[in-house]
Amino acid sequence: MVKSTSQSNKQKKVTTSKHKERSFEDNGKTHEVDVSISKGEEKHRILAQSYPIKLAMWDFGQCDSKKCTGRKLERLGYVKAISLGNKFRGIVLTPDGKQSISPIDREIVEQLGISVVDCSWAKLESIPFAKMRGGHDRLLPFLIAANPVNYGKPFKLSCVEAVAACLFITGFDKEAHQILSGFKWGPSFYTVNKDLFERYSLCKDSTDVVNVQNEFLKKCQEEQLEKINALSITDDDGLISNPNRLVQQDIEYGEEEDDDDDDDDDDGDEEEEDEEEEEEEEEEEEEEEEEGKVEENKGETNQDDDDEDEDDEEEEEEEDEEEIKKKYREKKEQQLQKREERNQRKEQEKSSGNNKKNRHRR
Repeated sequence: MVKSTSQSNKQKKVTTSKHKERSFEDNGKTHEVDVSISKGEEKHRILAQSYPIKLAMWDFGQCDSKKCTGRKLERLGYVKAISLGNKFRGIVLTPDGKQSISPIDREIVEQLGISVVDCSWAKLESIPFAKMRGGHDRLLPFLIAANPVNYGKPFKLSCVEAVAACLFITGFDKEAHQILSGFKWGPSFYTVNKDLFERYSLCKDSTDVVNVQNEFLKKCQEEQLEKINALSITDDDGLISNPNRLVQQDIEYGEEEDDDDDDDDDDGDEEEEDEEEEEEEEEEEEEEEEEGKVEENKGETNQDDDDEDEDDEEEEEEEDEEEIKKKYREKKEQQLQKREERNQRKEQEKSSGNNKKNRHRR
């Protein structure tokens, strides 16, 4: 039994190999350290040797090395790190770009490659973008991040997402999927932005890409407004009603019950009071329904009446309306008065209950 267990453990063990990786010190200097890479990463290192697109990055060492996608692409052999003084002649994905990446840049990508800036989004202002000398500065259009750090946030792309987006838009889908496959969450980036990638890849130039982006954002805003309008419930007076009103009242009553749990004799009284409150609420709802029916009947009778009797009937209806409103107000006042009396009784019962407890303790 011991022998078979040891064999199964050997089968589960993942073979690793050593690799030299750059590490940043506190003063900003770099030095090489030995890093273990898995069998899957070793496979990517072999595939990267024949990768057709040249990829480079300026690394400022601001990201967590365990989460940094640019550092991992370098470890897998896809990306080469360059110093700030080095010039990159290909596409440079930078916020200083004046135009968006578009399918017209395909030839530049194929011949000269793509470069990115590996830095923290929180420290973006400290990056000297002006010192990064490039041949073709470009911006990325609207896309949604799928990386674990900024999932669901627009524009907050990681290094591998930025490079893959550039490849998808310029028609290098196979190469984009290859670098994304080096990350567990990588394929979801394409899934989330598939519709946008298909639209951007059909554009002619940067202007078309920006127009597609703006149309997409406008459509999203319109859909959001439709959802908001669908959730807005209006009453007969044109006001937005609150469907949670009764629920909130129930919660308040529940809190009052919890406060009085210390005295067993008061619990029965509170339950009776709660029942009275529920009955009063039901009466209020019935009254509101009756008012609604009266208004509906009023509208129907107005349509069926002759022109000669309209003035007399309107006066009678106004008088009836005033009487109904008057009765409704009187009932409301009575209900409020009952509630005030009930609250006073509760306070008196609480104080008497506390006095009893204090006497028992003495």
